[in-house]
Amino acid sequence: MPDDLVATFSLDNSPVRGRVARLGPAAIDPILRRHDYPRPIAMLLGEALTLAALVGSLLKVEGRLIVQAQGEGRCPLLVAEHRGDGGLRGYARIAEGAAATLAHANRMPPAALLGAGKLLMTLEREEGQMTQGVVALNGDTLAHCAENYFRVSEQTETRIRLAVGEVMTQDAPPLWRAGGALLQRIAADDARGDPTEDWTRASLLFATVQDEELIDPDLAADRLLYRLFHEEGVRMTPPSPLMDRCTCDEERLTAVMKQFPADELRDLVEPDGLLHARCQFCARNYLIPPNKVMG
Repeated sequence: MPDDLVATFSLDNSPVRGRVARLGPAAIDPILRRHDYPRPIAMLLGEALTLAALVGSLLKVEGRLIVQAQGEGRCPLLVAEHRGDGGLRGYARIAEGAAATLAHANRMPPAALLGAGKLLMTLEREEGQMTQGVVALNGDTLAHCAENYFRVSEQTETRIRLAVGEVMTQDAPPLWRAGGALLQRIAADDARGDPTEDWTRASLLFATVQDEELIDPDLAADRLLYRLFHEEGVRMTPPSPLMDRCTCDEERLTAVMKQFPADELRDLVEPDGLLHARCQFCARNYLIPPNKVMG
C-alpha cells in the first residue's frame, strides 16, 4: 500500500510521536486536476490537504478537521478537509484576474498568494462541538505556518514537512503526488527524565528529509521512515487509507435551498426550468426541479 495513506510512527529511543502521509492517484490527483488551478495554488492546496490528513489522523475523536487559510491576496481562501473515514476534499478561491498572473509561476510562499492573513484549524466533532485555533500566516511555507500554529495554539513542539509535485512517467500523463510528515515532542515524565537531547537529535534527523523523498512513488512510507530513523528504532503502525471523497449530495443541497425566500429562488431558475448548483469542492453539477424546494 505505497500510496494514499496516513500512518502513525514512533521511535524507540526518542520521546516523539509522528505521522506520515502519502497522497497519489486516489486522493490528491483528482482534487487538484478537476479545477485546473494555477500551479502555485495547486501546490499550496496540495500541501493543505496533506497537512489536514496529518493533523486529522492525530486526533482521537470522530469528526472532521478543517485547515483554512484566508487573506486578501490573489488566493483569498483555501480550504482542506479530512474526515475520520479518510475522505479528503479541498477548494481554493482565485481572485478575478489573478490566474493570468500566476500562469508561469511555481511554488510560492503562502503570503505571496493569500496576502496578509491567518491560518485556522477547526475540529468539528460528530456531536456538534467545535474547537478552533488561529495563527497569523507567518512563514515561508505552509509547514512553517503550521509549526507556528502548534507552538502558539497547542504549546506543542512540532516539526512538519510537506511536499507536492507532478511526477512524470513514460507513456502516461503527469500525476500529482503529495507527501508529508509530522513530528511532535512528548512531554517529559519521571521515567524519561529530560528528553531535550533526544528531541534535538530526532529533529535534526527529521530535517534531512527531501521533498523528492516525500513524493517518490518508488519509496514507500515505511522505507522512508527507516531511511531517516533506522538508528532510533522506528516503528510504523498499519496505515489508514486516504481518498478523494466529497460530502455533497442533492438531499443536503435541497434542504439548504428550501431556506431561501421563494422570490429569490424563482429568479435563479434557468431557461431549462431548473435550478443549477455546483459544488465548489468536487465541481459536481446539480439540476434541481423548483418544485423540490418551493411549495
